[in-house]
Amino acid sequence: MPPTELLAAAHALPKDPSAPPAVRMKGLRKSYGTHEVLKGIDLDVRPGEVVALIGKSGSGKSTLLRCINGLEVFQHGELTVLGQPLKHDDAAAMRELRQHVGMIFQQFNLFPHLSVGRNVMLAPSLVKKTASRAGEERARQLLARVGLAEMFDAWPDLLSGGQQQLLIIAR
Repeated sequence: MPPTELLAAAHALPKDPSAPPAVRMKGLRKSYGTHEVLKGIDLDVRPGEVVALIGKSGSGKSTLLRCINGLEVFQHGELTVLGQPLKHDDAAAMRELRQHVGMIFQQFNLFPHLSVGRNVMLAPSLVKKTASRAGEERARQLLARVGLAEMFDAWPDLLSGGQQQLLIIAR
């Protein structure tokens, strides 16, 4: 599915103002040394909402996103994802969270020695112990969903930047 269709699909999700937030932040604070990057962030994001984080370089956009996925540890405040409080000291809870929350970063970190299909199959085979045949079938479905079905056996460096981004979405 092309990015414009993905965005349209996100906008088409039902928006229920009474639904509990998918992500809730209350008083979120994060500092690097004496430099406070997140200064008491309060934010609710409901299912189906599309939110844009806009700000200058170094203003905390990526840090905020990394906090949601548990990649950054915040010092103060509360953060819940899908109704579950983020608990950095609970490895099992963090693994569970990461199975439901995905992030796409500016650096794609594709494995150049693995085909497009194998890049998609790698995490489920390692984390969820997905069988090879089931993993390949799921990878093909995900690649088809983002419009890259014919690229399963291609090498990542043969993809355009946009196609690499779609590959990461599938992954």
